Amino acid sequence: MPDFVNSEHCIEKLFPIGSSFSFEEKEYKVILSGKPRPSRGECKTDIYIKGVASDGEVKEIKISIKQKNADFLENKMSLNRAYEIFGKDASNIIKQCVVSIEGSFRDDYLICFERYGKTEAHTIKLGWKFELLNKQGGQKSGIIELTESQKYDVFAGINLSDDKKNSCIKSTVIENSGVANYILEFTGRENLSKEDCLRMMQPIGEYAKSQNIYFACKALNYRYDKNKWDGPRSLSVYVNWFIDNEKLNAQFVFDSPLEHKGNEIGNNLKLLLKKLGIKKFDDLKGKLSPNVKCYPME
Repeated sequence: MPDFVNSEHCIEKLFPIGSSFSFEEKEYKVILSGKPRPSRGECKTDIYIKGVASDGEVKEIKISIKQKNADFLENKMSLNRAYEIFGKDASNIIKQCVVSIEGSFRDDYLICFERYGKTEAHTIKLGWKFELLNKQGGQKSGIIELTESQKYDVFAGINLSDDKKNSCIKSTVIENSGVANYILEFTGRENLSKEDCLRMMQPIGEYAKSQNIYFACKALNYRYDKNKWDGPRSLSVYVNWFIDNEKLNAQFVFDSPLEHKGNEIGNNLKLLLKKLGIKKFDDLKGKLSPNVKCYPME
């Protein structure tokens, strides 16, 4: 995060108000520049530059900065954020992603009596979060199949809410200032000049065409010994825990991505464990349906 903030400062200071820059064989004077700030959350533009030429032509350069060493495009995805990124078809896009790797969910251990890989002992799966990355991210990961238009929307921020599209720059709300039109990839450590920045920028539409966007589903676990999970995270796939013939049973739910959160699933699970009279984790061994896959297998 500090590197990213430094990247923003590095670019912003190259274009102070009153300075000039040459772009596409024309000279412009900077009349406004800065970081767009929505009333809440983040927009896609990291640095906004507005220049005017001697003939009165106005040029808006709205730069989205992408660090070359950054893996995450979006984590802690909520349903509202998914609609901002993918538009009205967000739910179907995510559903297609999770269904494409359905087998990897069904093959997973829902209950771990002992440590398994990075999963602690005495854990129960609540579901899986949804993240966007710029590369493959583990077993429950894959490419999101998007059209060129959808990719453009994702990188530019076309589907953002109006308060993010129309962000505030130096106390002034600028229409569409939060919708990026250029992207700049660099590490944040280069000593860029103004000319370097303008030369390295790519129109966001061209950039988007060449990019693959990956999804990754990361487990949200109820850690029994600590009586906790990682908060009210939205779940792309969740485990519907229920009692059947006095046994704890489970059903995978794929058709309501990001509509249910960890607190809802976790609190329901705790009630079920109480009804089953579970006093310590190993009590579960006699209270599980054969459908529930455990580690180690009995």
